[in-house]
Amino acid sequence: MQTSITVSEYCIRFFESKGIRFLPGLPGGTILPVYDALAKSSLTHVLARHEQGAGFIAQGIARTTGEVTPFLISSGPGVSNAITAVADAFRDSVPILVISGQVPTWLIGTDAFQELDTLSIVRSITKRAYLVTDPSRFPEILEEAFSLCKEGRPGPVWIDLPKDIQNSLIGDFKEKGSIPNEHEDKKILSEDPSRELIDGATELLKNSNKQLLYIGGGAVKSERLIRKISDQFRIPVVSTLMGLGIFSEEDELYLGMMGMHGTAAANEALRDCDLLLAFGVRFDDRATGNLESFCKNAKVIHVDIDKREINKNRKVDLSWNGELSSFLFAWISDLETNYEASNKDWLSEISRLKSNLAPPPNKIHSLVRSVASSINEDAFILTDVGQHQMWVAQSYPFQKPNSWITSGGQGTMGFGLPASIGVALANPGATVLCFTGDGSIMMNLQELSTLKEWNLNVKIILVNNGHLGLVRQQQELFYENRKSGSKFEFQPDFLRLAESFGIESAKIHLKDNFVFFSDWFSKKAPSFLEVIVPEEEGVYPFVPAGKANHEYLLAAGTNWKDVVEKSH
Repeated sequence: MQTSITVSEYCIRFFESKGIRFLPGLPGGTILPVYDALAKSSLTHVLARHEQGAGFIAQGIARTTGEVTPFLISSGPGVSNAITAVADAFRDSVPILVISGQVPTWLIGTDAFQELDTLSIVRSITKRAYLVTDPSRFPEILEEAFSLCKEGRPGPVWIDLPKDIQNSLIGDFKEKGSIPNEHEDKKILSEDPSRELIDGATELLKNSNKQLLYIGGGAVKSERLIRKISDQFRIPVVSTLMGLGIFSEEDELYLGMMGMHGTAAANEALRDCDLLLAFGVRFDDRATGNLESFCKNAKVIHVDIDKREINKNRKVDLSWNGELSSFLFAWISDLETNYEASNKDWLSEISRLKSNLAPPPNKIHSLVRSVASSINEDAFILTDVGQHQMWVAQSYPFQKPNSWITSGGQGTMGFGLPASIGVALANPGATVLCFTGDGSIMMNLQELSTLKEWNLNVKIILVNNGHLGLVRQQQELFYENRKSGSKFEFQPDFLRLAESFGIESAKIHLKDNFVFFSDWFSKKAPSFLEVIVPEEEGVYPFVPAGKANHEYLLAAGTNWKDVVEKSH
């Protein structure tokens, strides 16, 4: 039997066919036809309180499942409100699909109510953006967009749907079989690395004495192979913020996070290495510091899925654009036959760096460790952006890469709470922990309503120092202690605020004993904990902007050269 179906109905049935369970969004006039189709479907809608929240909820689902996650918004302010979440997904390679309403086609370009030129605005923060003007093309566009989200380097794709197009019929729709029940994502069919490339990489490794693995978010999918190459061929490792969890801190070859707030040991090793194996990274400025000084004496092998990243920030000696796992499979096979590690002196140096430059324990470290000891390894750890993000990155003993979720490239305050909601929806039964700050929590505070509505097991730890902490710290260090706009002269009563949303809350001070955490985590419901932190607490190490990674400060007023000389 053949019939007709509207674009809106097709959209929702398509999502059903892909196994989508949750569809975050926030309705408005121009997206109502899709919402009408949604009301008759098996999909579960997640009503966010802000479009940015909807985007981050979708991100939370996509970041933990690896699957394309759509969300719905209306036109105009709906579009502009969602831009931050989409830009964040673009930078951190998260496969989300935006379906936005648009004014009817005959009103486009007339400055109609809630009209924006959506495509012009979002093209630079998406892999591709579509404006659908021909309903007959919608099935093709939707299929292509869905595939493109995961193809190559994952990322967001945007479809802008005029209201009249949503109501238009797609003719000759076959009730059965027209929408596939299973979808095989298109793959980038790159060739395997050449024999010449593998030989070249092996030769560079043979001719080096101080090799170092530099891994990032793009290496997460190849975690087992990365660990194998480090362990089997005795290659030390440093990680970006997004690569945390691939290696355990107990690993003798792992030096920790590198960069602006990375460990002193990691940054010293970067200065001294003579071969840098850059896998799934983009040489971001927060990771490299001053690029002219970054691994100045090292040859570089760079492997990344995105060809635009090759030679973009750092010229390299050997590169391959493709799936990291394909390169590693081929290279490990070659190394097992043609390479034997001979870097004992370098490994001794690595051990000395780890020992001599280990950060001293402090109260912040103890807080984070107490939290970690109270939850199981299957918990998800999220942060917003600020000092608390760096404290968690530095101190939390991550055991799995997929358990660590944060806003990396865009550094978006307000990410943590809505993203935690998405993670909890996609992972029922898991404990989801969200570290946030007194600045960040106010950015998407309204999503506490969504959290309570779903009664999800999300534990929020608010680190409150009364300031935009990293801004204050930089003003103290680099602006002669001139404070401007970094202190909150008024704050709400966060406990009463959380309780007004129906969420159980408590308050402690950093000096307090943290032994109660086990009981706090045992309750399978949303909870809110405010931790009062002295404003003078800072994030260290700290590499000043424009400086080399080895020019780090270990405390306010310290000279990095004195610290390094003592370590030697």
